[in-house]
Amino acid sequence: MKIEEAITSFSDGGIVATLAAKLKDKTDSPLKIMEVCGTHTMAVSRHGIRSLLPGEMKLFSGPGCPVCVTSAGQIDAIITIARQSDVRLTTFGDLYRVPGSNGSLAHAAAGGARVEIVYSPMDALERARKWPAELVVFAGVGFETT
Repeated sequence: MKIEEAITSFSDGGIVATLAAKLKDKTDSPLKIMEVCGTHTMAVSRHGIRSLLPGEMKLFSGPGCPVCVTSAGQIDAIITIARQSDVRLTTFGDLYRVPGSNGSLAHAAAGGARVEIVYSPMDALERARKWPAELVVFAGVGFETT
């Protein structure tokens, strides 16, 4: 199947009806599923997926991933810090493209801000040791792993 066909198939009402019927046939006991990502929750709502599910199957919205729960105002503040000439901003990759009111950290980096993706806060400390004359900032949002 070509990629265009695969993408189009997601909007095929016949396929959706068939899948919904199979769900109703297979679900004979209560089933609770949590959507962890806010993007999933919005898609479920936008496309009326809850109305396709049998009564025994319930969807619950979870906490949201860092990308979904970070406000544009918080992103704007992080971008403002990143644009300061004496700052080297480090962050995890999931925050790099999160949109603020007027762009993202990726846009700030394209405009000259020093933004670096790291894999651990320890990487930020390593950079601070490497460049002691600079202010190295680690921007982290999200769950306990951050």
